[in-house]
Amino acid sequence: MERLENRYEIKRILKSTDDEYVEALNIYYETTPVDIKTNTNEITHWLDKRTSSIPFELFLFALYLDGKIIGFAMLSYLIKRRIFIYDYIAIKNQYRVNAAYFAYISLINNYINMNGYKTDYVVVEISNKNGGKNPDKESRIFQKLLCMEGFGVIDTLYRTAPLGTDNYESNFEAFLYIKKSGDTMSSITRETVLSIIKGIYFDYYETWYSGLPNFDDIDCFRERINASFKEIENGINEKSVFNVISNECVLPSALKNEERTDGILPAKPIKPYKTITVVFATLLIAPVLIVLVHNWILTKFQIPIDSVNSMIGSVFGAVMSFVIAYFVIKKKNL
Repeated sequence: MERLENRYEIKRILKSTDDEYVEALNIYYETTPVDIKTNTNEITHWLDKRTSSIPFELFLFALYLDGKIIGFAMLSYLIKRRIFIYDYIAIKNQYRVNAAYFAYISLINNYINMNGYKTDYVVVEISNKNGGKNPDKESRIFQKLLCMEGFGVIDTLYRTAPLGTDNYESNFEAFLYIKKSGDTMSSITRETVLSIIKGIYFDYYETWYSGLPNFDDIDCFRERINASFKEIENGINEKSVFNVISNECVLPSALKNEERTDGILPAKPIKPYKTITVVFATLLIAPVLIVLVHNWILTKFQIPIDSVNSMIGSVFGAVMSFVIAYFVIKKKNL
């Protein structure tokens, strides 16, 4: 019976000179809508500026399928608040199916856990522009995925921080999706909501733009995020606890027939026993060549054949043992 496989891999990108960086970043650039797209030069700057003096750590990953790069992921870790932000998972259009997203999210989460990063919450911003009537394609995909991954949306007003001062489409109403590490949650306090939003706005975005070498509008940017934060703070003053809606996975009507992600990925046949076959062929042919060479030497120098009979017998026995073992192993795996 023919066997098929898909091999998912991730590799963390640690510097802009890494071989896979440009290819993965180009996928991000080509597939991400302009109103949520961070300038690639800014990403490169923070990738190369790895220092413990800033309040966030940047995580970039190249996403592989069967040995080829098909995507790019970017996360940010708010160190003191122990919060991970999923910024982007950008995948080539032909591979945008649930299986791929779930595989890469799982691999990224495993990377985080295996490397000892303490996490209290994971958050994701999802567009609610125009009341959710016209979300961008990334938000349409992610809203379904987050629901199935156990995230819930905080039932409160939220706005994304602007991406600089010249991306006028980027500062919009959004849903703030959240997942608590190791547990489900149905509510969250006002203080925790404000702490998370402060982390996103000031630990992350303000630090990001104030640290860019050629960003001259930092005062203007600070005015905009301060105004947005004040709007959010005033909007939630009257409540002390907010619901986290996560139990039904009800999607807005705009999402139901858009951006289908329930397809399949092309799989490739597994070539069984490729390595064993090569070894088998080598061990079968090599002794024959050795015997031929020895016979030539014996004839050339007139050495009696009886003196090497025992050696040839040993070689022949070893070859036969390998052949028997090979077919036993093959039969068990059928």
